[in-house]
Amino acid sequence: MIQDPTDQYITTILARCDILGKDLLEIGCGKGRITRDLAKHARRVVASDPDAEALETARAVVCADNVQFVHAPTGMPDFPAGTFDLVIYTLSLHHVSVEEMPDSLRMAAGLLRKDGSIAVVEPGDGGSLTEAKERFGAGSGDERPAREAAVCAMHLLDGWTVGETVPFRTLFRFDDDEDFFVSMLPGYRQQPESFLRDVRAFLDRHRTGDGIILDADRRLNVLRLSAQREQP
Repeated sequence: MIQDPTDQYITTILARCDILGKDLLEIGCGKGRITRDLAKHARRVVASDPDAEALETARAVVCADNVQFVHAPTGMPDFPAGTFDLVIYTLSLHHVSVEEMPDSLRMAAGLLRKDGSIAVVEPGDGGSLTEAKERFGAGSGDERPAREAAVCAMHLLDGWTVGETVPFRTLFRFDDDEDFFVSMLPGYRQQPESFLRDVRAFLDRHRTGDGIILDADRRLNVLRLSAQREQP
């Protein structure tokens, strides 16, 4: 699987966030797909994830000297207050338990320097990959309740203003059916043949000369300290 071959994540982030020469904390870096692009522009990127195995993959594929990978079993790494200019959740806030989302955002805010901001990249509602997740349980499955909870948590962060939602769409390219099954449905061999037929029929609709191309809507929100809180 090739994720985001047209670099829509970093294009959208750069359009809304000033990261040139800044210190960034990435929450939920996964296998480092977005980390790699952030490192090309930021002064330093601390990339954290609770999944130790994913971090090992990220370390192997992201060789930039300005990236530090940190295992954060609780989801938030331990750094002093005022360490970063930007904290960015890369498709990770909705994976935090609903009860812990507000605390996660508050802790992120506490790690920021004056005039720092929080960027939250989250799944949107549309796209063929989103359909596959909701119909077949592909990847992380149906995320609609978690996505809604994440949006609610952002708007409830006291003293912070949520900027406009910036929608964008990213692509996923799979070589063939097997690539999709291994990448998105690793337990597919235990599924009944009728289920596999339905998935293959779905993939047929998106087959091209360059493989199977699926897409997914994404959204970016930037949170900044409210004007009232900035006053001495």
